[in-house]
Amino acid sequence: MSPHWETRAASDGFGPVAQQALASVTRLDPYIVWANITRYRDLGGMPRGRIPIIIEMKQGGDTARQFAHAIERNGWRDWIWMSALYRDPPPVLEATRFCTAHVTRAFFAHLHTELAGRFERFTEALAIASRGDARVRPMRFDRAPLAPAPMHPEVGRVIVGVCEDGLSFLHRRYAEDAFGTSTRFQCFWNQNDAANSATGLGYGSELMKARIDAMLSDAASTDVSRAAGDARIHRLADHGAAAAARAGRYPSSALPGAGEHDRPLPMIGVQLRRRHRIMRDAFGPSPDAGVLDAVRYIVQRAQHTGGAECHALVSMNTGNAAWRQDGSSLIESALGELMDTGACSIVLPSANDDPSRCRGELTIADRAALRWPVRADCASPSLAEIWLSSDGAEPSVDVQIVPPDGVESAWLTLGEIGTYTRGGDALCTVVHLGRGARGDGHMILVALAPTAARGRTRRASAGQWLIRLRNNADASVTAHTWMQCDESSDDTPLAAPSHSRGGGTWLAQPRE
Repeated sequence: MSPHWETRAASDGFGPVAQQALASVTRLDPYIVWANITRYRDLGGMPRGRIPIIIEMKQGGDTARQFAHAIERNGWRDWIWMSALYRDPPPVLEATRFCTAHVTRAFFAHLHTELAGRFERFTEALAIASRGDARVRPMRFDRAPLAPAPMHPEVGRVIVGVCEDGLSFLHRRYAEDAFGTSTRFQCFWNQNDAANSATGLGYGSELMKARIDAMLSDAASTDVSRAAGDARIHRLADHGAAAAARAGRYPSSALPGAGEHDRPLPMIGVQLRRRHRIMRDAFGPSPDAGVLDAVRYIVQRAQHTGGAECHALVSMNTGNAAWRQDGSSLIESALGELMDTGACSIVLPSANDDPSRCRGELTIADRAALRWPVRADCASPSLAEIWLSSDGAEPSVDVQIVPPDGVESAWLTLGEIGTYTRGGDALCTVVHLGRGARGDGHMILVALAPTAARGRTRRASAGQWLIRLRNNADASVTAHTWMQCDESSDDTPLAAPSHSRGGGTWLAQPRE
C-alpha cells in the first residue's frame, strides 16, 4: 500500500483508553498521544507492567502526601502506587504538589471517576525498553517507609547531592581519607539495580555509608561493581567522578556555618535510571520521573543524616534537549517547588548539546518553513518539538509536513493529529494540541519512526523533511524548535563519546 496521510481529532490518539476518561484532563501530553497511536512500537511495545508518571496535583486540592495516603486508604494500589518519598516526606516537603507514581493501563480508566479533578497535568516517563528489561526483578510495591538512615552530626548544615547517569561512587575521588577506605557518600541510591531491593523506594538498591566503607576496605573484593549492583557505574568513572567531585567542593565563605577554608563536603549520590543508552539525555520525556525521585531522595536523606536544618546542594548532571525550558515544564516546575521550600538548591547542566544542530528559532508573520535533515540508520525515533508564542492573543498556527518523498499532509489545525502511514504503520505522527502537559506555551510534536533498516519493514525515510507553518492571526508568532534523536548507535560502546548528536540541522526559511 502506498504511503498516505490520515487526519483525526487529538483525543482519538488514546485508542485503548475510554474516551470519557479524557474529560477531566485539560492538558494532555502529546507524547502519550503519539505513544498510543503507534502502540508504543518505538518504545519497545505496549507496556506490560507499570509505567512511571509524574503528576502536578490541582492547586487547592490534595498535596502529594495526601494523595499518596488516599491511594492506601481507598485500596487503589492495584493500579497506582506511590513510594515512601511521597507517603512519608519530612515536614519541609509535606505541602508539595508534584509527585511521581507507578500506574498500570487501568489507571486511565479511573481519570473520570476516582481521579476526576485531582490532577492539573501528568506525563508518562517514556523510555525505550532494552533487551535486558526482561531480567529485571519485580518492583517493590510495598507500604514500607523509607529504610532508616543513621544521623551523622558531622554532616552539619550543608550536604552535596549528585545525580548522574554514570556515577562511579567507589571512585577514589570520593574518599574522605588518604587511604581511600572511607567514603564521603552518606548514602547512595542506584536506580538501575535490577534487583529492586530498595525498601520503600520501589526500584533500584540503596547503600549506606557503612556498607560502602566496608566495600572500599575489602581488599579481597575484585568486583566491586557487581557488589554495587550495576557494572556500568564502575566503568563510567571519568566524567561522572570528575563532575561530582567538583560539585563536592565549594568555597567555605559561600556556605552557611562553614569554616575559613575550603573543605570537601559530605555527599549523597543517585545513579539515575536509564533503560536504554541509544537515546541518552536527548529523549525529553524519559528522565522526568527518575530525576524528581532522585532530588526528593537527596532532600529526604539530607534531613535524616544532617537534621532539619541541613541544606542539600544538588548537582544535576544530566541534560535534556526537550521541554519548554522557560520554567513551565512539569519537571522544571517540580524542581522549582522543591527549591522554594528552602530545603535544597539545584544546579542544572548546560552545553550538553550543540544548539546549532538541535535548536532553532524563527518569526512567522504569514508562512514559514523548517527543513529538518534526518539522518539514516537511526535506531530510535526522531522527535521535534515546535513551541509557539505570540505577543498578541493565543497563537493560531497550522502545520503541514512534507516527507522526503513529497507526499504532503493536509494543513493540521489546533486539536488535530496527523499520521503518515504505510501498510497501516505510522511512520510520522504530528500532534497539534496547543497548551498541553509539557509547558505553558503551545507545542506541536512531530515524531518519526526509526530510520534504521536492520530487518524492519517499518521505518521512516531518511533525508530532508519539511515542516510548514501558517500563521492565521494578525500578530506575528515566534517558533522555537527542539530536535531530538540518537546520540549513538546500538553498537557504540557505553563509555565512548558520541559524534552523532543531533543527527541533523534545523534550516529555517522565512516563507514557503
